[in-house]
Amino acid sequence: MLVVLGSCKNGVDKTANQSKEPGTLKAIESELFELHKAEDEKAVLILYPGAGTTSVETKQEFDILEKAEANNITVLLMNFTNHLWLTQQDCKKLTKVLEGAFEEHRLNRDKIYIGGMSVGGTVAVSLSDYLISVTSDLTPEGVFIVDSPIDLYALYESACKDMAREDFTDERLAEPRFIMSYFEKEFGTQDSLVENIKKVSPFVYKLKINSVRELRETKLRFYTEPDSLWWRENRNTDFENTNSYVIQQISTQLDSAGWDKYELIETQGKGFRANGERHPHSWSIVDVDDLITWILE
Repeated sequence: MLVVLGSCKNGVDKTANQSKEPGTLKAIESELFELHKAEDEKAVLILYPGAGTTSVETKQEFDILEKAEANNITVLLMNFTNHLWLTQQDCKKLTKVLEGAFEEHRLNRDKIYIGGMSVGGTVAVSLSDYLISVTSDLTPEGVFIVDSPIDLYALYESACKDMAREDFTDERLAEPRFIMSYFEKEFGTQDSLVENIKKVSPFVYKLKINSVRELRETKLRFYTEPDSLWWRENRNTDFENTNSYVIQQISTQLDSAGWDKYELIETQGKGFRANGERHPHSWSIVDVDDLITWILE
């Protein structure tokens, strides 16, 4: 997943466009987010997009708005993207954006859920841990990820392994080359790299590091589709270098640590893009009906 880092802006766009289409939640659009506000609000679902995408792609790829409306769930589609990890300053800025949205649009703070696709899931986990640590009234009741790289050291190691492959084309090496170069620029190399990654990565499974311990009493769901055959045939990628494998390892560690509000949800044959393309790294691996039940229970 090639990621180009962007910036995080503060505040809420006061000139947001508002529209109401038949059969859809009230849409309030701004540079920072797109809000679909339920009339009889029972919960608020905050969604962070995958790398290089926005609320537009989230709507296209995640078919949840109609069912959210039917169940009185407000959906806040965020436009924050292109970040592989969050610093403390990032978390403060994102919290300010959410506080502005909740205050301006009078959203329910009693039942909040946060999730994200790919790097958006990494953002969701780190931000949620921060919200709990500062005792924010935006503390989520549940958090979920969709095939996210929540172990940054594993992501770096995977990139290094790819760069050592002699059978990869320059095009295939573009993503690992970027990741390897960017990580070494930001974190240094060798011991320095590991120590600095530990400060921002939610997990480092090889070192048994869990940096989001505030989420222990929060409902958690990790969605992934471990299709080793697809990755081998389409990306020439070993299963051990996929998000699915890393999520499985982290799941084992959470189980051993007694995280009883955590669920690993592994799917088969559900990963498809909106255009019909088969891809296990997709929003579609999430069963929307089951997710809504989980939110409202």
